[in-house]
Amino acid sequence: MTSTPARPRTASGRTRRRAHRGARHARPNGTPAPMPAPPAITTRSHRAPARRPYLLVALLRCVLYVTPLSVAAAAADPIARVAWPVPLATLLLGWAAAQTLTCTGISIARRAGPGAAARLVGSGFAGAAGLWCSLVWMAPVPLVGPDRGQALVIGLGGLGTLATVTAALVTRAEAVVVLWSLPCWVLGAATLARLAGESVLDAVPIGLLLPAAIVVPLIRAFQPVAVLSGCVHPPRLTPAELRRSGGYLIIGAAQAVCVGLVWQAGPAGSTVPFWLPLLLAVPILEALIGWHTRQLDARPATAGDDYRRHVRGVTWITLTGLLPPFGVGVALALAAYFRPARLPSFADTPAGALGLAAGTLLGGVFALTYLLAARNRTGISATLAAAPPLLTAALPFLPLPSSGPLPDAVAVLATTHLAGLLVVALTASPAPDLALDDPRRKP
Repeated sequence: MTSTPARPRTASGRTRRRAHRGARHARPNGTPAPMPAPPAITTRSHRAPARRPYLLVALLRCVLYVTPLSVAAAAADPIARVAWPVPLATLLLGWAAAQTLTCTGISIARRAGPGAAARLVGSGFAGAAGLWCSLVWMAPVPLVGPDRGQALVIGLGGLGTLATVTAALVTRAEAVVVLWSLPCWVLGAATLARLAGESVLDAVPIGLLLPAAIVVPLIRAFQPVAVLSGCVHPPRLTPAELRRSGGYLIIGAAQAVCVGLVWQAGPAGSTVPFWLPLLLAVPILEALIGWHTRQLDARPATAGDDYRRHVRGVTWITLTGLLPPFGVGVALALAAYFRPARLPSFADTPAGALGLAAGTLLGGVFALTYLLAARNRTGISATLAAAPPLLTAALPFLPLPSSGPLPDAVAVLATTHLAGLLVVALTASPAPDLALDDPRRKP
């Protein structure tokens, strides 16, 4: 977000005129009076905001993502009492809205300030909440469970938590919102400790405290809405911003569907869930993509071949950092079938190893998707994100042998990951709207 500083105070026009009139008179001894130094010329410049180190930004985002996980852990008991489509539909609706509104909100915040961006995010999630209420009201009982009220509360709580994260990202208030989200962390940790057998925490009313723990950071995240600003309504989005938001909508929906597919295909009751490698890979991938974006911003002073070489070099280094998830995922998948008898297993069953492989490959696909989107190749990124769900839906109609849902998911994710690596390698050049001499590029 660029800001325009106020013009520095200089000598007034009357003072300058007096100085010039006094300079025309000679001294008593006949020598001319020296001309005063001209006032300093000040120009109005758009100063770029002070940028935080990319490692700090990545750390804040990763810490902020702990809040939805803590809420999900604290609500484990209510989630178990509803039908399985309820949490998946909440994830699909909320994650797609979060991706779209984060992209749009950042653009609005640059032009109209954090207040307008927070209002846009609030309006978007209010529409998502209304849609969720309609879905719960009209859905049949097998899709929501016997208690519609419980399903309604779970969905609204998940949407509110994702709205808090989105508002914190677009208003750059991650650190403050993290502090206000600490009660969610405490309740999530208390729930996990209770599941581990700590009977001392049985008296803690987690179900009663959780709604308040969700609402408090939600109010703090949308505090810029209450601050009066010059722009009450968000400005209109440009066609390029609309296309980019549509791409992020597809990306968010496809990512949520991928998580649901791996979750449903995984083994029930596995002690090593598929999302464990995904959580471990998030900080590394956030830092890698943040470094990539920062290196693109620190472009050479000249355009042309120097800039293209700079972008290609940064892309190849980033691509090297994205190779380990593919290698580890393929190795885990092979170990599930060719595990030595004397080697102790790192998972309960071969299905558990396949679950770990699916989570590792899924994290790599997410990283490739975000990398392409960060390089303004939103269309290619949306296509890559939508590939696993589309391939999974097309597998029954293809003349290929099937080994089960989980092996098929691993194969689809490995194919998509490899295709994403090739796409990044083939597009290791600046996008058209990232060219240095493009006047649309922000300084």
